[in-house]
Amino acid sequence: MMHLQWILAAVLALVPVSAFAQAADAPGTADHPLVPRFEGSVIVGYEAVQFDEFALPLGKAVRADGDAWTAESVRRIEGKRTRLIYAAPENASPLEILRNYQQALAADGFSTLWECGGDDCGPGAGGFLVRYVLYPPGRRLSTLGQVTEFAFSSPRDPRYAALSRESPEGSAFVSVYTAIEDFTNFPATARRPLVLVDIVETAPLTERMVFVDADAMAGELVAEGRIALYGIQFDFDSDTVRPDSDPTLAEIATLLANEPALSLFVVGHTDITGGYEYNLDLSRRRAAAVVNQLRTRHGVAAERLTAAGVGPLAPIAANDTEAGRAQNRRVELVRR
Repeated sequence: MMHLQWILAAVLALVPVSAFAQAADAPGTADHPLVPRFEGSVIVGYEAVQFDEFALPLGKAVRADGDAWTAESVRRIEGKRTRLIYAAPENASPLEILRNYQQALAADGFSTLWECGGDDCGPGAGGFLVRYVLYPPGRRLSTLGQVTEFAFSSPRDPRYAALSRESPEGSAFVSVYTAIEDFTNFPATARRPLVLVDIVETAPLTERMVFVDADAMAGELVAEGRIALYGIQFDFDSDTVRPDSDPTLAEIATLLANEPALSLFVVGHTDITGGYEYNLDLSRRRAAAVVNQLRTRHGVAAERLTAAGVGPLAPIAANDTEAGRAQNRRVELVRR
């Protein structure tokens, strides 16, 4: 991908390199091979997840249920996700930065799906798109502690673009949001343009979950009184049970057929992303959807299943990393 770096360097040839004297990148971070950085930028946030879900905004920020925010149009994608936050040179404008990203990515086959600036990005002079949709509380990074956590606290002159590219190896999506940071508590980011870049590369999911059969479920229920299941999957931010959940649902039905005296609580759990009331409701709806599937498709008697949801109240891992949040998003069977 070296030709991308040459293109970006040529675009920025008129900007004096001496103006870009910056600190080093945060330890353990690196650029993504598909997306070159704006010259003189340094990495202040980084996260890489092997397989994750991402709601790519294709419209301005709007209020959803309760305290939650979303984009009025999104494309929900899954795949390998990388998140980077850069602090760019002080003398660069958000528009200049965004146009450079678009030009460099266009040279490598990407096309812009949607873009916006200022009020066209939504409320808060466009700042709500990053503060509550792209970089909301509960999903912020801690690469450099509070420097990273509080990035985009007071964004000014925001610019955003969503881009995509199709190839034989799979699709790639890039989300670029940039704005001047007017939150001045941290010299590393104060008054500088910050750039939030999300890259999602779609590819078949590598099955890494150990399949839990009926016998294993029975053993765990005897030993612990409960079992956490990760084979039940839902559409993003939804209570719709995905078809790839069928094998696990079938094993639950087999468990209940093998043990006629067994009754279960089916308990939904979420991570902490989003509002408390929203997550509590989502977890209850997801548990109810699982119970409905077992009753209607697998013939389990209604009186043997009770749906409940506890939202983010019973985490089994920290919510400050995607790996921890993935563990917290689960369905549990509890012996009743």
